[in-house]
Amino acid sequence: MTGAVSTNSYGYIACGRYTSQVNHVSRMDFFTEVFTDSGEMPQARAGLDSVQTSSYGYFGGGYNTPPAAYYNTVDRIDFSNETKSAPGENLPVARAYVGATSNDNYGYFAGGQSASSGYVTTIDRIDLSNETTSAPGNNLSEARGFTAGVSSKLYGYIVGGHNGPTPSEWAVPTIDRIDFTNETVSSNLNLLQGKCCVGALFGGASYRPKGSRTYGYFGGGKNPPLNPDYVATVDRIDF
Repeated sequence: MTGAVSTNSYGYIACGRYTSQVNHVSRMDFFTEVFTDSGEMPQARAGLDSVQTSSYGYFGGGYNTPPAAYYNTVDRIDFSNETKSAPGENLPVARAYVGATSNDNYGYFAGGQSASSGYVTTIDRIDLSNETTSAPGNNLSEARGFTAGVSSKLYGYIVGGHNGPTPSEWAVPTIDRIDFTNETVSSNLNLLQGKCCVGALFGGASYRPKGSRTYGYFGGGKNPPLNPDYVATVDRIDF
């Protein structure tokens, strides 16, 4: 799992795993669709996720192996000059396979797997105005990792995932919704089927203000009870 952020001109894909964890950043030019090397993040890791403003992209969590290590690291990319740095504050809890969503004020890193507790319900928050991190006090309805996240102006959605002891065990259809006005979490929606390792998209790949988004889309993924367990379905949330 990599982290991905974008501006109106470029998309950035950071870190991930090939034969081992990497810290490379690849940049896609939306006009030419050409990929170029955009340097390296401070920390090599996979299983991270990302949030962003119009000026910065933030990458949180992840793991590296061997030896197995979970990270609470938050790294930043400055869109104006593509410099990468560690802004100084990290997530309160180290974990990998997190899901992320954000509004214009805060980014939320949710769930994931920790070294000591397995899959967790934890939600951590980064204040996008001053880059401080905290735990807002409300967590996911169930412990899980390998989720996906999208957001509208009013809500953030953490979608799908799995909660078994290995990445190939149990996929869940759960959708948790974070109300940005009071940070309460509810789970009144579900995917049409359980899926983990799902990809998420909101009506356009480049950066768009939250208020202009109409739908969130969730495509592909895995549902291990099925045979074959990879799925082609696309689910949509009408914001």
